[in-house]
Amino acid sequence: MSALCLLLSVPLSVPLSVPLSVPLSLRLSFRLSLPLLAGLAVSMVAAPVSAATPFPERPITVVVPFGPGGTTDIMARILADEFARQLKGSVVVLNTAGAGGSIGMGNVARAKPDGYTLSMTTIGPLVIQPARRDNTGYTPEAFDYVCGTYDVPLMTLVAATSPHRDYAALVAAAKAAPAAFNYGSSGIGTALHISALLQWQHHGVAALHVPYKSTGDMVVPLKNGELSVFNETPPVAVQHQLRPLLVLTDQRVPGFENVPSAKEMGVPVRGSVWGGLVAPKGLPVALRSQLEAACRAATATTLYKARAQAANSPLVWRDGAAFNTFVQQEFERMKKVVTDNKLREP
Repeated sequence: MSALCLLLSVPLSVPLSVPLSVPLSLRLSFRLSLPLLAGLAVSMVAAPVSAATPFPERPITVVVPFGPGGTTDIMARILADEFARQLKGSVVVLNTAGAGGSIGMGNVARAKPDGYTLSMTTIGPLVIQPARRDNTGYTPEAFDYVCGTYDVPLMTLVAATSPHRDYAALVAAAKAAPAAFNYGSSGIGTALHISALLQWQHHGVAALHVPYKSTGDMVVPLKNGELSVFNETPPVAVQHQLRPLLVLTDQRVPGFENVPSAKEMGVPVRGSVWGGLVAPKGLPVALRSQLEAACRAATATTLYKARAQAANSPLVWRDGAAFNTFVQQEFERMKKVVTDNKLREP
């Protein structure tokens, strides 16, 4: 039995027997101290257990594995304010570009799973890069899944000043002068790269691929004529005032009713950019639930919906479990695409 239990087992009204051999001063000191010790013990037992440390206590970093200006960056910033408000904290968006997004994702995979490092990520860095290469330092299994927030179609974009007014004219120009025709992407093996590669292969055009670190880096070259075309999403077309000529879907998309679908134009390529929040593997279950709930609440707000709609990227919600399942399926699909198109690197 502990000393504390022994103290509590002694009735305060019954003095303990102290041997007469003990000096009187010590015997009195002991008798006077006993009620104080017992009172202290009672207060220790009665004291409430301190509450768990509140989360978040400091800013949460959301890593975007590309530079500013692309779809992932836009969607991260649309979410950040409402997400922070739901968590009663602050959120900082950190752009970490390079290697098709795998540098940023590698950093996240190695981070401490404490909820303070997340990533707004997408198909390219999360599933295509690990399908292509063994040296990324991660696979989709290296993350816990918080929420999926968007899934937007890819469009074939040219500058607003481009002489090509429609998709047929663009294809004709590419076939007439293939050596002068090129396309950009946000990195080798990204969704932008693979969709364009398959698209121009279908048309029989050996177009030059020019990879950049981010979509934002491609906009000026497209506008000044260094690039012929690139594939990106409606938010990018709107933000940078680019002209869409084709949408890689079966049907036309709201807000772009004058842009033909790939199905209409006989192009067998389909493409979209989806994304959401992930965390390093090992996030505590309670914390993951808190982050998922905050993401769900944030994306349900009128402000988020208005901003997403204004960016032509309405909410496509997936909870953590559904997002995880979806990503694993996409990983298997992209491994086949990579193999079939000989995009695998040692």
